[in-house]
Amino acid sequence: MSSTFKSQITRRKLLQGTAGATAFAAVGTLNPFTVDQILAQETAGGEVKMLIRKPTTLNPLFSTSGNEQQIERLVMGALVKSNDKLAPVADLAETFEGTPDGLSYTFKLRTGLVFNDGTPLTSRDVAFTIETAVKPATGSVWQGRLLAIAGAQEFADGTATTISGVETPDELTVTITLAKPDGTFLLTLADYSGLGILPEHALKDIPPDQLNTKTYLEPEVTAGAYNLVKYEVDQFIELARSDTYTPKKPALDRILLPIREPSVALGEMEIGDLDIMRLPLDEVDSVAKMPDVSLVSVLSPSMDHIVLNLTRPYLQDKRLRQAMMHAIDRKSIVESLLQGRGEVVNSPIFGPDWMGTPDGLNAYDYDPEKAKALLAEMGWDANQKIVALTVTPGEWYGEVVAQQINDVGIKFELLLVDVSQLLDEILKDDPTYDSFLNGGDTYRADPNIASLFYATDQFSPGGGNFCRYSNPELDQLFTDGRASNDVGVRKEIYTRAAQILNEDVPNLFLWSPNSFFAVNNRVQGFAGPGYSDNRLWNAEDWTVTG
Repeated sequence: MSSTFKSQITRRKLLQGTAGATAFAAVGTLNPFTVDQILAQETAGGEVKMLIRKPTTLNPLFSTSGNEQQIERLVMGALVKSNDKLAPVADLAETFEGTPDGLSYTFKLRTGLVFNDGTPLTSRDVAFTIETAVKPATGSVWQGRLLAIAGAQEFADGTATTISGVETPDELTVTITLAKPDGTFLLTLADYSGLGILPEHALKDIPPDQLNTKTYLEPEVTAGAYNLVKYEVDQFIELARSDTYTPKKPALDRILLPIREPSVALGEMEIGDLDIMRLPLDEVDSVAKMPDVSLVSVLSPSMDHIVLNLTRPYLQDKRLRQAMMHAIDRKSIVESLLQGRGEVVNSPIFGPDWMGTPDGLNAYDYDPEKAKALLAEMGWDANQKIVALTVTPGEWYGEVVAQQINDVGIKFELLLVDVSQLLDEILKDDPTYDSFLNGGDTYRADPNIASLFYATDQFSPGGGNFCRYSNPELDQLFTDGRASNDVGVRKEIYTRAAQILNEDVPNLFLWSPNSFFAVNNRVQGFAGPGYSDNRLWNAEDWTVTG
């Protein structure tokens, strides 16, 4: 019997019974949500196992990976989260709206929100989270994004005791007013998975410079749909349904997040010991043949790239960076290693549909002789070494790219480090690394996402500009682009921004790979995420059969 047919029979029985009669009597017509809730309660329970990478922190103030932030959002809740279409949708906020000029945004929290210790979650907790992220002593990666709020810079400088642009007129209302119009602010706030809301009553007495400690790797006081029950280092994270979560009771009892090497996880996927995993591209075809597993493919919004530390004197000549671009046979790598499942990109601006791929960009075709000519023109020192940090042996493309760069006369070497080492390096005020292999982010959602990684006011560690690239013309273009709601005007602005980034090549732009997920057929409700590391974006809706 099909699951649809069984659902129809169950629904008919409910309507014939007391529950259905009550639902009908309450409104005079059938209330489908009441019936759906009864069905959900009848089938609730069970567990889903989803592969993750090892986290370095589960504190939303400091995590730089969507791998971690998806867990934080599910455990803590955010004002808004990013859905499978890369659009901001309600989470702890029941409604939100912005003014037409893009200057002010008002959020109405859901009624009855409480932390798992029974303390009500109010607008004050939202304000506390923003204030804590903005304080320089905290060292939060969110600071650069939130400095766009009116009064945030003064608060950070210590010339104001509050952020004037964050107002909490009552316990359920938060109004955020920006210093300058920004029609993309909601996208910024929901980026990755959204900024997790912190409990003021539990953290207010902890000095900001002590928040980034191991003690908060496992947050205890949270307000999301699931509680963090246990983190067994290097093995798994266990989440259990929160009994105090009021917006919607999740169907699953538990979500287990094992930490495995993909090769091990694939074996578990095949025998049914794992339910969901992101697939290595070279395993897509083999997984497609598994009888009890569905393959989910998503056009990725992300970009693989090599971050270059432009504070290093020998990396500052753009001709070197252009030479490196010409040295890499990106099209062949996409066709062979990616098996055609992706597209070469020449700037971090390549979507959404209204933006498309900007005109006037250098395609940086594979041309080793052009690369050598550029190096000769600038007088490149062939003895100078460039070391690229990577957290995976050779990444999946690192060894190929490194060899191609070496072939034109640049000593480019990979250095394997663990995630914590990489974060220690890239989040220093005065970084000493040369480069690192990187991927992810939601560039395709809106061209302004690029500002989070290339604007001067986003220098790491307070933002995502890890290459520390600065260009005043580009900064002004980002400001102008945020201020307009006219997509025609915005397209013209961001086309120019793309041309600047394409010419200067602050990082080595590689490709946007498609994302593939293996999902056991027993899992219902999984929706391929718009951003590959946001797989838990609708985990509250998941159910299991059998």
